[in-house]
Amino acid sequence: MGLGQDLTLFAGPGFYRTCGTDSFMLRPGLVLQLSQLSPTDPLHMEFEIQSSPLIFGFMLTGSNHCSYKHGALSGTTQLHTSGSNSITYLSDTVGNMRCKGGMRRLSIIMDKDFLYPYLVAEHTNIPKQLERVFEGRKTAFQWIGKNSAQKIRLIADIVTSAYAGTLRKLHMEIRTLELIETQLIEYLATQNGYERTVSLSPSDVRRIKEARELLVQDMESPPTLAQLAKMVGVGEKKLKVGFKQVFGLPVFEYFRNYRMEVARELLAAGDMNVTEIGVHIGYQSLSHFSHEFFKRYGVTPKKFQSGKGNKNIL
Repeated sequence: MGLGQDLTLFAGPGFYRTCGTDSFMLRPGLVLQLSQLSPTDPLHMEFEIQSSPLIFGFMLTGSNHCSYKHGALSGTTQLHTSGSNSITYLSDTVGNMRCKGGMRRLSIIMDKDFLYPYLVAEHTNIPKQLERVFEGRKTAFQWIGKNSAQKIRLIADIVTSAYAGTLRKLHMEIRTLELIETQLIEYLATQNGYERTVSLSPSDVRRIKEARELLVQDMESPPTLAQLAKMVGVGEKKLKVGFKQVFGLPVFEYFRNYRMEVARELLAAGDMNVTEIGVHIGYQSLSHFSHEFFKRYGVTPKKFQSGKGNKNIL
């Protein structure tokens, strides 16, 4: 079945249909919605919204055009065409929408209270747009995402599932949560001011500290992140995020800083020349080493070692 044909959501408990829209409650606070217009049935509607859920929207076919007359989006318009997708929150908003016949749109409707626990478990410094939503303020925003093969696959799995009965319901819920995750990851990557975190057990912390020791053992040929993760027996993603939680810096930014600190100590000791020190800490190019040292300390390695730089620099 293609996405251009008539589609039907799971017709079981939690399913209801109104005005060409199928809705299915996957769980409290999370509703899957499929809107379909026949090719001969265009739609023009005015809307006035006092409060709104968060809406993750995916245009399957056709298009719609929204104009906003009042609220945070006042004076703006958005054209959504086949393949486009978005995250929308409309509160205290007035506008109108025009849809051409043949439009099919999949929407994931969620209460802000449904999404909030997932975000605070994984992130600190939630983006200000979502922070205002969670605080219940009168606000509005619309973020437009990019189309991707992964989103297309997940949407197709949801609306053309080969399963039946309870298995179809379960399959739809799993794929919907995956689609939410995919859309959120893309959205968060475009926002400033958020920081991803992971839950770390004492064993995880021990392994991350072990990774730090392995990282700095051989500065001439340090392991890649994937190699390091395999060496200590922890997932690459957990190592990448957890390392910053434990040491305050990403893995290789920490490594670069460590190399510069070692270089400073060796230069101050005076037992090796600048070239030897550069090679010892993993730089094949003397000019690259000098550039990095100057960028960190504001003086070249040669001047620092000769005493023309401040050897008490941090």
